[in-house]
Amino acid sequence: MDVTSTQGNWNELSADELLVLRRCFVRYAAQPMKEEEPMQLTQGALSGVETKLALHGLRSRGWLEAVTKSWGERILYIPVDRLPALYDMLLEQTPMNGIHIDHPITVHEAMTGLESELLHVLSRIAIQGVPLTAKGTIHKRSLQKLNELTPFRPEDLEGLGLHYAHAELYPVQTVVMIDLLLSLGLLVKETVSFRIQEAELATWIRLSAGQMRKHIFDTLMERYGKAKAPMQHFRYMLCAVSQYGGTDGWISIQYLLQWMLQVGLIPQNSLSGDDSTNSAFIDIVPNLKGLADETVSDFNFNGSFMEDIMGWLKALTAFGMGDWGQTTSGEICFRWNVSVTDLLRPYNDEDTHQEQGAFYVQPDFEILVPPDVAYDVRWRLECCCERVTGDRMVVYRITRESITEAIELGMEAKEILALLDKYSRTGVPEHVRLAVEQWAGNVGRTAFVTVTLLRCGTQEDADMVARHPALEGLLERLGDKDFMIPVHSADKIRKALAAIGLSPRLEPKSADEPAHHYPLLTETENLDAGRSLFSQEGRAGLVYTGRTLHFYEQEHTLPDPSDYFPERSTVPSSWTKEWRSYHTSTSRQLMEQAIRWQAAVGLRISGKEVKWIPESVVSGDPWSVTGWYASGMDEETPSRATLQPSDWSDMRLLVPFT
Repeated sequence: MDVTSTQGNWNELSADELLVLRRCFVRYAAQPMKEEEPMQLTQGALSGVETKLALHGLRSRGWLEAVTKSWGERILYIPVDRLPALYDMLLEQTPMNGIHIDHPITVHEAMTGLESELLHVLSRIAIQGVPLTAKGTIHKRSLQKLNELTPFRPEDLEGLGLHYAHAELYPVQTVVMIDLLLSLGLLVKETVSFRIQEAELATWIRLSAGQMRKHIFDTLMERYGKAKAPMQHFRYMLCAVSQYGGTDGWISIQYLLQWMLQVGLIPQNSLSGDDSTNSAFIDIVPNLKGLADETVSDFNFNGSFMEDIMGWLKALTAFGMGDWGQTTSGEICFRWNVSVTDLLRPYNDEDTHQEQGAFYVQPDFEILVPPDVAYDVRWRLECCCERVTGDRMVVYRITRESITEAIELGMEAKEILALLDKYSRTGVPEHVRLAVEQWAGNVGRTAFVTVTLLRCGTQEDADMVARHPALEGLLERLGDKDFMIPVHSADKIRKALAAIGLSPRLEPKSADEPAHHYPLLTETENLDAGRSLFSQEGRAGLVYTGRTLHFYEQEHTLPDPSDYFPERSTVPSSWTKEWRSYHTSTSRQLMEQAIRWQAAVGLRISGKEVKWIPESVVSGDPWSVTGWYASGMDEETPSRATLQPSDWSDMRLLVPFT
């Protein structure tokens, strides 16, 4: 059976499916789990086969997905794009009130203009390149230039605890900048250098700033956020409660953590600073009665978990997503300055709406670029102008040097003036136009040309070459024994020389680099750039993320549910259809069959029908069975017990068929 991955709301799931999904979600978030782990989470609440059938339903609806390792082990996980709906489910079942907080006394404001900063970095890489050493590390001089370009500060990113090679050479802020461009697919690492991927860049610069921000946010959330369930819960809950931020939008982090502890999203030991990796979560069945009786001061979060929280808030601020602050009592709070619900929505091609604004060319040769100027326009400005400042309003300046560099990079003078004329809201001042024309006209009046020197052994050989009719017009004699020849004619001249017995000795190829050209200098709106998966999982970067799911084969088929009930035809139909009393030997056979199928048994005890999940039969006179009284409800903890045949009157095997 193939996985259909149909979309649907969580409240359309069956009670068993919802119980399994909720327990997997609370314990693992979207982190991978072994196939048997959901069975352990529901032990005593659902029978094993009920859990299997629920997993089957969840996978068929796309709430769970699976990969298979090379040796056949199956790994399950909740897709990341399903998480927002599950946090909304928790908030609907356990409403959150009072999360807003007074305005803090100290505020660390978000950086602005990250999208334009990354564009500037890409333009400098396009011009300067990023060569690598024989060991695969960035050359020291290039690394220094990159360090100067990075928009991040080290203190804002150190709390992420990132792991990467050559940590003794690379500052964390530069690593994040390059890793972000690599993971977005805009850069690729080759043997001798990093290279810009022009097709992906063509698509990128045609996006709006909001669309760029969405891809950056996706990468930030799942690449730089720690791959642990409690931190993943915190990242997404901070997004989910943006609707509860109050009039000023400030969210109390301590209250949020208190609520998360109450519903079981973070482990109990987060209260104490015990950072054991094997620590148990709070009871898998959370208390859903709300937080009315507790106050924020009742909870004291310490240890590395709180350090991770602070590291994440600082990173959000560094990426321009929001501000963090502290109150007079030292309480931490956060405020979004982006529409985080839009950032979490699935990407839709129809959402594309590139900015259509214009810039302003000033008499002092500066160009003021407001936020509504399209990024493909900015990309060409980066080629022919010097950037003065980068913020919401980016400022460029036209200089003789910038025009000269643009011409050398392949931009024609008429393209520079056409760019200024088309997108300048108030026109181009005449003296600016004349200066650009003059500066551009002075470039290229002289040029370096690559030629080859042909040197003969004797003057007699040189005279023979000069008289050969096949070489007429291809050579320019420089002296008694030397000729200058164009590079493109070298092969033809070599053949002619070989024909008269003067075959030249081979020389090593020149190590000079080919002429460097700035990419995408023309209009990009007519390019068929296609759609790039910028936040694609598994791209090679510099940061070790610890995520491995993309290495394994995605499983697109589901097992046949009938396989859960082997030898079904040999089981008496009365065991599944009727409530009956049986001889103790038959009762034992029925219990043992339930254990083989991992099914539940219905028992009538003192006139009440109960669901019993048998675990093992213990021989004796009389024999007994250990297992659980199961309510099947998420709010109740199942109780374990041992029963003997005399403890019940009637029984029935509980299976989904009769």
